[in-house]
Amino acid sequence: MSFLRRACFSTELNFPLTNGQGDPLSLTVPFSYYHRGQAMLRSVFVGSPNRFTLLLTHWLSMHTDLRGTVHTSSAHWFRSLKGCLQFARKRLNRVGLLKMTDEVFYYLLLQRKYLYSAANANNQNRLIAFYVRRHGWPEWQGDSILADNINSPTVLQFVRERRPDLIMAVCTNDYFGRTLRTIPRLGCFLWHEGITPEYKGLYAPFWAIHNLDLSMLGYTVLRMNDGYDDGEAFLQGPADVDPRTDSPHYIGHKAILDSLPAVEGLLGKLEDGTVMPLSTVTRRSATYTYPGLSDWLRFSARRKRLRGTPLAGPEFVEPLRLRVLDSSIGRFPRDREP
Repeated sequence: MSFLRRACFSTELNFPLTNGQGDPLSLTVPFSYYHRGQAMLRSVFVGSPNRFTLLLTHWLSMHTDLRGTVHTSSAHWFRSLKGCLQFARKRLNRVGLLKMTDEVFYYLLLQRKYLYSAANANNQNRLIAFYVRRHGWPEWQGDSILADNINSPTVLQFVRERRPDLIMAVCTNDYFGRTLRTIPRLGCFLWHEGITPEYKGLYAPFWAIHNLDLSMLGYTVLRMNDGYDDGEAFLQGPADVDPRTDSPHYIGHKAILDSLPAVEGLLGKLEDGTVMPLSTVTRRSATYTYPGLSDWLRFSARRKRLRGTPLAGPEFVEPLRLRVLDSSIGRFPRDREP
């Protein structure tokens, strides 16, 4: 199911923008953000329709010729009882009764509660304030399509008509088929909330903290291929977060925002043809899936041990800077299928 619409997006807040201590923010937006130069690359954005992806839509509209957005509902199964039942049945067939039950308890007891909590609202507030201070208020007008199948004929036609040089995607559980990936001249690029190939798949920040693998809290920008988060990596970097207190959800989104200066440079290199992928051939690969309640219990117990650890210590800062470049450091988790 798909439909085309003319979109005019702006962030609507039902709470004031504040700093981390709850004080109102006075935002000064740089003049240059309202007077950018001519965009070069033609782009299409793909992601779930939410306030966070609006930030990236706005950013792309300032740094590329954004021709349209594809909003996918693949991650919105939890919004209806029918969607939850269909998802549970799919997970039962894929991972079995025990793992599926573990995941259901995690979602019902923890994840769903967090998504509608004041803590999550405050974290979204922090992300929006961080973005607005640097890039201005997020608004964009243009063509948008809402679809539950990213590879449907309607989506393929929508993308072809916009003749993009590249697709940029984030916050999506969809597999991009070969037909879709070959439409853009430069391919489909994914903002991934973790470091690949060590943390491919879902909930990368959760699993990195679960494994006390804190230097793997960061971002990867990769070009999609036939594998799952398995394409060539062009950018990787650390996230400016506190793994002792920040939620995995916040860490993943903050990592993406921290990537924007580097992505701006990547776009320039893609335009002039000088970009080169990173070498990851010697690094171990692991793919993660949805956490269960038992995983969260271990996550919580292990994170408690971090509370008394100074954030500026070498166990945080030096590995965070080096592990992205040197894959020989540290341990690696076992493979998991999503």
